[in-house]
Amino acid sequence: MAPAIISLIVLTIMAFFFVTDKLPLALTSMLGAVALVLAGVLPKENLFSAFSGSTIVLLAAMMVIGSALFHTGIAEKMSNIIVKVTGTSENGILVATVLVATILSSICSGVAVVAMLLPIVIGISMKAGVSVSRQMIPLAFAASFGCNLTLVGAASNVVVNGQLESLGAAPLTFLELGKVGLPICIFGILYFLTIGKKFLTQGDKSDKDYLMEFTGKSSESDSHGFSRLKASLCLVILAVVLIAMSVNSSSFPMHLVATAGALIMILTGCIKEHEAYKAIDWSTIFIVGGMSAVSKAMDVSGAGLMISNGAIRLLGEHPSKTAVLFVIFILTCLLTNIMMNTSTALLVTPLFIPIAFALDINPASIAVAICVAASCPFLTPVGSGTNTLVVRPGNLGFMDFFKPGLGMTVLITVVSMIFIPIFWPL
Repeated sequence: MAPAIISLIVLTIMAFFFVTDKLPLALTSMLGAVALVLAGVLPKENLFSAFSGSTIVLLAAMMVIGSALFHTGIAEKMSNIIVKVTGTSENGILVATVLVATILSSICSGVAVVAMLLPIVIGISMKAGVSVSRQMIPLAFAASFGCNLTLVGAASNVVVNGQLESLGAAPLTFLELGKVGLPICIFGILYFLTIGKKFLTQGDKSDKDYLMEFTGKSSESDSHGFSRLKASLCLVILAVVLIAMSVNSSSFPMHLVATAGALIMILTGCIKEHEAYKAIDWSTIFIVGGMSAVSKAMDVSGAGLMISNGAIRLLGEHPSKTAVLFVIFILTCLLTNIMMNTSTALLVTPLFIPIAFALDINPASIAVAICVAASCPFLTPVGSGTNTLVVRPGNLGFMDFFKPGLGMTVLITVVSMIFIPIFWPL
């Protein structure tokens, strides 16, 4: 049997377990990766390669930094201030969460934004007595669609722009993506205040024991008073980390900056060593590690390419330009929920941009569609680190993402299909 077919069969079986919640997400992810190695699709040296990769390191380091906000008392102080502004209403907290996450993710890694805001949002929700679970999805989704405001909002944007230029087309400018990104963000916020709110998790499913551990309140011995010195140190370290991440220098990549920040937090006493270990959620680490291996298998087996080519063939020899844009958008959107945004961008950009040239379609419009669609990991909890980070705090399952995610995906597709042809005529 062809490796591509085996990959798709394994992925289908994994999707069944994701949807039914018969197995934990982390276990399903790792079992799928192991099955692909045993089937000979994925080289065995790739099975655990992600665990030494930059994404895992970035996630773990940002978990430590996020937890330090609690242990220094900053999260509680900020929660009190924000609750005074928003009140204790769910809508007020939701708007504040989505707005801040959207703005920050335009210049900083979505994973970093979620990790930084997670303790604050948890603190606000607990202080106001509203569902922690219901605030997790808006936080994660806003950190994803907010990256469409600028070219550096997501690594996938940079990847697409670089390949666009290397293939002979004019690159996008820093704020150009915001022409479609701004309408997406506006409609995204309105979505959660109206229809999307109805699809959020009912009640509060959050794991209270985990939240008490994460916030440093699991026992009297671990309780923390507010230290102005440590709080100031924590804020300075956090600010430096975020600024360095927004610069996104090749000399100081995000995972290196985050690791240095986490280590300095421990050295300065903002968080103790044993507390840092507790802050790292291993189920999230294994979800990302397993799905990274599955994503690699989709690439090396040709399964992703098979899906892409099949979709293009369905359009026929003389398709309409709008139909091509739509199919590319939907296909990229589906793949990013499996392969994560950067991997998806690397796969589809060199395939679709030449097609744009061949069909006399504006390559910039296709590039923008890929950028936006690659930042739509709303259907699964494994599509992005922004999603996996909120799984444990909210105790969320597959359908908790899929229900609001489907509506968000449809909304962004419609907005994109309207605004992309306006600003980048086909």
